[in-house]
Amino acid sequence: MISLSGARRHGILRLRAAGIERAEPEADLLLIEATGLSRTGLLVSLSRPIPRDQHEVYLKLLDRRCSREPLQYILGSWEFYGHPLKVRPGVLIPRQDTEILIDIALPLIRPGDSFLDWGSGSGCITLAMLSEKPGLRAVAADANPQAVSLTWSNLAAAGLLRQCLIWHSRRPQDIPVRDGELSMIISNPPYIPSGALEGLMEEVRAEPLLALDGGEDGLDWYRKIFSWGAAKIRPGGWILFEIGDGSQGEKLAEIAPRNLRFRGVFNDLTEKPRAALWLRV
Repeated sequence: MISLSGARRHGILRLRAAGIERAEPEADLLLIEATGLSRTGLLVSLSRPIPRDQHEVYLKLLDRRCSREPLQYILGSWEFYGHPLKVRPGVLIPRQDTEILIDIALPLIRPGDSFLDWGSGSGCITLAMLSEKPGLRAVAADANPQAVSLTWSNLAAAGLLRQCLIWHSRRPQDIPVRDGELSMIISNPPYIPSGALEGLMEEVRAEPLLALDGGEDGLDWYRKIFSWGAAKIRPGGWILFEIGDGSQGEKLAEIAPRNLRFRGVFNDLTEKPRAALWLRV
């Protein structure tokens, strides 16, 4: 019978051979998933044998990851801004890069304010905002019914459903929000130009096209949100977008409505432009 250490070593080698960059931590996460051990429990048990049934599960998980299925889909859960979330195929995976939106948004909004999370996906942005600043109210909307279902599930698990209206809508215009009702629109919309989709990493291409494809120039959904959302924000409110790069932020500054004042582009933890902010005047 192989030891946990041997199974771990085998997993690292297989993942490296498949071109997985973070082979060691991913092998650990898959082994934890297969055995039910905690991270600490795994480290103190490496010399022990791994039961055959758990080893078989581990090998199947490795097969899935080596075929480039996203790790988050395999595990079925992920963490965003320190909060656990369910993750499933058909819905965009929460990313650490997106956490910069929460860092920017929280100081700009007060308890009692309402915000819209357009393109809610897993509900990660809404969940983080409501958890970090109690008293907020949210509308979480997505064009993907699977995303709407997952948003509901994650907010229900966190006990946050009473503070949020969850809405399935293919157009912002269908969302039941009055003019001037919102203090913020915060959104990670599809922003990849259609022609660039084929060049994405294989794992990214496993995510739903609806959450990635921003049209010919990557700006389709920004235009839709701008044209509808500027009137829904109260004066002194904000529109905050995730963006793909700095040039995209500059293009958005050019097409924004006149009643929105551009406040700049913000970098993520890797120093890449990741967010753009507008003030409603």
